[in-house]
Amino acid sequence: MQNSLKKITLETKKQFEIIDITEHVKKTVTDSGIKNGIAVIFCPHTTAAIRLNHNEPLLMQDIMKMLYRLVPIDTSYSHDLFEVRQNVAPNERSNGHAHVKAFLLGSSETLPVEKGELLLGTKQSIFFVELDGGRSREVQIKVLGE
Repeated sequence: MQNSLKKITLETKKQFEIIDITEHVKKTVTDSGIKNGIAVIFCPHTTAAIRLNHNEPLLMQDIMKMLYRLVPIDTSYSHDLFEVRQNVAPNERSNGHAHVKAFLLGSSETLPVEKGELLLGTKQSIFFVELDGGRSREVQIKVLGE
């Protein structure tokens, strides 16, 4: 079995952003030389996510609105009680809402690779979802197979 790992860096600009990374992942699969297997797209951050969906601007707005309805910023999150928590970093943000959103969305997607191509539905794209930006972020793409 062969494997390949590529890390991509993203610079987010807004607190909430949905960034299409489909082409990065497709190129990584092609460059790996793996013909049949899987691609795992993983986000090593606790305030960001990886998701699949349709890349349509109005849908992206709908997703943002729903996430903010489900997990509003202005709710009191225990995570943000710095005077009570232990081991708080000096530059830590009040971002309890972003952690909860990331928990609901998930940190990875696993997709099949067949005949050297990433298998996605006709309308599917792969997204990095920033929930506590702007900042520098990393996405890891691991391709495994033959």
